[in-house]
Amino acid sequence: MKHEVRPELDFDRTVSPDWETEKKQREERNPNLKHGLKSGRPVLYRSSGWSLYPRFCSNDQTTYAPVTRDEQVREEDIVFCEVQPRCHFYAHLVLKKALDNESTWYYIISDIKGRVNGWCRIEHIYGLLTEVTQ
Repeated sequence: MKHEVRPELDFDRTVSPDWETEKKQREERNPNLKHGLKSGRPVLYRSSGWSLYPRFCSNDQTTYAPVTRDEQVREEDIVFCEVQPRCHFYAHLVLKKALDNESTWYYIISDIKGRVNGWCRIEHIYGLLTEVTQ
């Protein structure tokens, strides 16, 4: 599905020279992205940061498709998720997918260099990266 990019929407509204302001703006944006994905709609937004370079760059436009089943997510996928145990939102890499003792899948989430942010189960993964444009 192609999305129309209008100039007034074609930048990351969360970026700010003041880190506290930027964190607040991200905290407002992320639940909206989660809601859109949980409603079954793809979401599109400008990434910020370099934690997934060279897969994509800061300010690249990223599109995520909704995720509902473990079969949709593999190691090396980039997902929009709420990393446990602190419930922080990330668009990051699935470093590892494994079964726990209860035969439930869990996912280790990291940046491109393998620095681990935490873990997720499928109910914490909302979107799968499907498209990147500059």
